[in-house]
Amino acid sequence: MPLCLFITVLAAYSFISCKRISFPVDQWPGGDSLIYALFPPKVKPLPVVTQEEWESGSRTPGDHTQHMLGLAYSESDPDRIYMGQDVSNVWVSRDFGKNWNTLKCLGLGTSFIYSIEVDPLDKNRILAAAGCRQFSVVNKPYQGIYLSTDGGITWNKKVARGQIFEVRSSTKLFAYAPSTKDANKGYAARWYAAFCEGESGNADDGFFTSPDGGSTWTEVRKLPTADFSNTIRGIKVHKLQPEKVFLYGDGGLYRFEDATNPSGAVTKLSGKNGLPAGSIWGSIYQSEDGLTLMVAVQNKGIYKSTNGGDNWSSFYTSSTINYCYINENHPNMIFAIPTEKSNEQIHVSKDGGKTWNTPAKSDVRYRPGYDNSDWTRKLNGQFCYVLPDPRDAQKVFMHTKSKNFRSTDGGLTWDISDNGFNGASHTDIWNEQMFDPNNPDRFCYFMVDRSYAYTDTRGRWFYPSNITPGPMGLNGRTCMAGALHPKEPVILASIGKQPVGQLLRSADNGKTWTVVSTGNKQRWCVAFNLQSPDTCYQWRERSVDAGKTWSPMANMPANAILCGVSRSDGRILYAIDWKNTAKKVWRSTDSGNSWQQVIETSWDLTSPGDNSGVFRINPKNPNIVYTSSANGHITEWDVSILPAKSKDITITGGTDVGFYAARFAIDPRHPNVMYAINSRANTGNKFFRTIDGGATWQNISNYVTMGSLSGLAVSPVTGEVYISGENGSSVMLPPYPSRNTAYDAVPYVSNHLTEPYN
Repeated sequence: MPLCLFITVLAAYSFISCKRISFPVDQWPGGDSLIYALFPPKVKPLPVVTQEEWESGSRTPGDHTQHMLGLAYSESDPDRIYMGQDVSNVWVSRDFGKNWNTLKCLGLGTSFIYSIEVDPLDKNRILAAAGCRQFSVVNKPYQGIYLSTDGGITWNKKVARGQIFEVRSSTKLFAYAPSTKDANKGYAARWYAAFCEGESGNADDGFFTSPDGGSTWTEVRKLPTADFSNTIRGIKVHKLQPEKVFLYGDGGLYRFEDATNPSGAVTKLSGKNGLPAGSIWGSIYQSEDGLTLMVAVQNKGIYKSTNGGDNWSSFYTSSTINYCYINENHPNMIFAIPTEKSNEQIHVSKDGGKTWNTPAKSDVRYRPGYDNSDWTRKLNGQFCYVLPDPRDAQKVFMHTKSKNFRSTDGGLTWDISDNGFNGASHTDIWNEQMFDPNNPDRFCYFMVDRSYAYTDTRGRWFYPSNITPGPMGLNGRTCMAGALHPKEPVILASIGKQPVGQLLRSADNGKTWTVVSTGNKQRWCVAFNLQSPDTCYQWRERSVDAGKTWSPMANMPANAILCGVSRSDGRILYAIDWKNTAKKVWRSTDSGNSWQQVIETSWDLTSPGDNSGVFRINPKNPNIVYTSSANGHITEWDVSILPAKSKDITITGGTDVGFYAARFAIDPRHPNVMYAINSRANTGNKFFRTIDGGATWQNISNYVTMGSLSGLAVSPVTGEVYISGENGSSVMLPPYPSRNTAYDAVPYVSNHLTEPYN
């Protein structure tokens, strides 16, 4: 590099990186890719925080939403807890649950974690069962057993499975044989895994064993529903006999007498000798000599055997019990978890089940601003998981209903234990108008599961959703598209069950709502004419009174739905042939009165799912639009003349098999700045940006969680990038100076780990 250029670059770098220096947007030297390459992205969490929590001084918020199906710690360091999230990767705590970090999870080919376990000697050695939900088709081929040896930073698939059934409760589908702990090797040698056929009977079931700490596996036998039920929740290995394995689930409790033998005997323990038939959840307690066992039978009670499972007696009767967890180092500490429908609180015994205590709702303390409902304060239900501290009988960690708690007095009182555990996310079929185009303080997350969260404090705190599906006739609480009126306190939102919804309107920034267009429709695009905002559009309808009433756009092509509205000229609309072929696009230049076909492709523009695909309009030139390309990248179209001219944009670095740019966003102030998200999980090629209109791309995946990342929007006021997935919502500064940013408004720091850690 010539010296003069190097000095220029350094001067520019110093100039741009100084927060207090700025210059007009139109003077931004964004075309210099050399300067651009010097900048690592700046990303921080921007979770949904209540006003009460903000004003309390909390600066480590948690905005729970998602369930954890598996939790585990290593005997070598119980402070290191891992949580397997049902929709997005693995989390880690290094202080027994007080604070939480997301992990890079590179190579974890699908982000739906159904069970997790940690080696007893090596806290960095983790096994995970990764499955796939029906709405994530692109990740389905990557299901199986994964092993990490660096604390979840990187993973390798060890067993491929066609379909792992997701058990919607806490699970223990992996277990090691305690007698095979090998100090020389640094891990437990013998492991087992079990997967069931599932409710439909077509999951890829099987019983597996590994002789080398999970590095290689052998399928020993199938686990058909007829013999083992359609739901298996866990396994446990005898403390002294590595060939003896207990398996439990809806079919009850079983004992494999010779587990590595495909034809070895299996004894069903439930339904005889004092252990009643019934579903078993949670975990099995086992004494060090393997003789004493304790287990809960759903809706019946807790049972104990003192001869390895041959005979049982009841010591706690309950018609509402769901789970039982026992501190194996302090077996007098027993935690009985009731079903949610029972409306009961957790029951705790400190004397081996002789007496029991139940905390009051006031003894369960959660974050300021959350309600005092039973959902928040009652520690019960199907997703409960209790981790007693093996070092201290009075300490215990618990996950329940998407929240984490910790007790230091043996379960009599409970406090929050989920700092940094953020799961609430906004979504992105169409969210270009989630921002007030004139006020950086005002924007709205249109959210998965939680409808919306509105802020007028630039994200310092949010006003949470008050939408209740039942009274409003909604079939769900996910908002797939919405828009803020640019001049009035009006919000429009399509809310229901992905990918359809009814249209709701609020005239007071979310305080009250009414349904203004009924029927669960594909309302993928909801938008105002930003120049004349009394006119707005969604689905196949138009309003001329800011969304109060709606009428059909009568001449709209059959089978088409609205897919885009121009920012620069709100009379220009686009519609896609969704129901028929998904290969045609029409345009209207007169607010939907007349339409003309402008694009027809040879490929499905909504692949790989019925609510995927890209459609964006250049924010300054409404004749330029962007769609998914035939190879999963981006195609740019110029429709100013017909037939439309097309140009493929290749996202350099998007080289994975199955790469698909399912999310694409353009900076409204600088249209050459664009962002794209790959729908594939955890490949290291997840998140990209360009500053030259797509000629070159930078892979910035290392700065974001790479699991189910799906929300992507750029502020028209600050240029900030709002990113979201089931690991929570974040904000990223643009690659140029900006003022009045949400990034600077909140004091949070990134909790994302990308390198090995202590």
